[in-house]
Amino acid sequence: MSRFFFYQHAAAAEEKERRKIQRRTLRDAANPFDMPDEEFRHIYRFRKEVVFYLCGELNVDLQPHNGDGLPTHFKVLTALHLLADGNYQRGTGQDHGLCIGQTTVSRYLDQFVDAVNRRLKDQWIIFPGNERSRRSVATGFEEAYRLPNILGAVDCTQVKIFPPPLPHGVQYLNRKGVHALNVQLVADVNCKILAVNARFPGRVHDSFIFNNSSIKDELRRLYNGHIGDYFLLGDSGYALEPWLMTPVLNPAQGSPEARYTAWHCRVRNIIERTNGYLKNVFRCLGHDRVLHYSPAKASSMINVCCVLYNIMQYYRDLPVEILEEIEEGAPQELPHRHAQNGLLLRVAQEKRARLINTYFAYYYVLL
Repeated sequence: MSRFFFYQHAAAAEEKERRKIQRRTLRDAANPFDMPDEEFRHIYRFRKEVVFYLCGELNVDLQPHNGDGLPTHFKVLTALHLLADGNYQRGTGQDHGLCIGQTTVSRYLDQFVDAVNRRLKDQWIIFPGNERSRRSVATGFEEAYRLPNILGAVDCTQVKIFPPPLPHGVQYLNRKGVHALNVQLVADVNCKILAVNARFPGRVHDSFIFNNSSIKDELRRLYNGHIGDYFLLGDSGYALEPWLMTPVLNPAQGSPEARYTAWHCRVRNIIERTNGYLKNVFRCLGHDRVLHYSPAKASSMINVCCVLYNIMQYYRDLPVEILEEIEEGAPQELPHRHAQNGLLLRVAQEKRARLINTYFAYYYVLL
């Protein structure tokens, strides 16, 4: 019996080595960069020049350290293909241009995710931290929507994950009964991501995530230091605060408040479009996909997708068909939340009233 298992193990090892040689032969015969540009972009979502940029930036972390390692561009393309297609690791490895095993795909994905978070995240996802960058973001909103001092639109989106083990796994069940992460995004007028927070379970409310974010800390610092009069736009699920303007619920038809709320919904649609673009480019985040990873790994992958999305924006590499797919959604009616601090609430209400009286007393602002 022991001899039988010995021969069986030897045969399995021989078959594994044969497949390894076969994959290497196929890899050597195919160069992904020889593909036509459109086919390359369809598979990997990026133009070749952007992939070359990623390879150059990540080469220190991804270059092979032994004779058997694959070059940096294979690791980059493997990760991009998996994130863009939302496929399983085995299916990604069997792609004709990659031809690598599932365990190798997993290892390369880990290396790529770690490298992007370490090398590129702080370069490409930056909430404005000085007056020059704040004015740049606010000017973009003012030129497009006629109101000053807007620093972005904020909202959360659910990304499905594999059910984590109990007892903590129940925290990831959202109100739809699906295990997910609740991901907070802040976007500017051009749908560029200024901040991402993918650390919280799906059960956690959007307002709780904002209240425990570095973005709120920064906005509160600006408010307390009397630095500008900046604010974000958020839906009615957030508390009205001096640094976060929300819509007026159930305003009288034709009133300044109604015009303000219609304008608010139209501007806030920026963050809805950003969520749509992100999930359409990186299908692993889509509503019909599940990230089969631990919450910590899934969070890191979401951060990477946001970094890559901003890089695509910079290189004007977002596919046109994806830009055309996203339509403006209807405004959500959510329970209105109020700031816990009564003084801050009064200050926020007065600020919103000033905005309405200054800019929405007449209809022209919406034209």
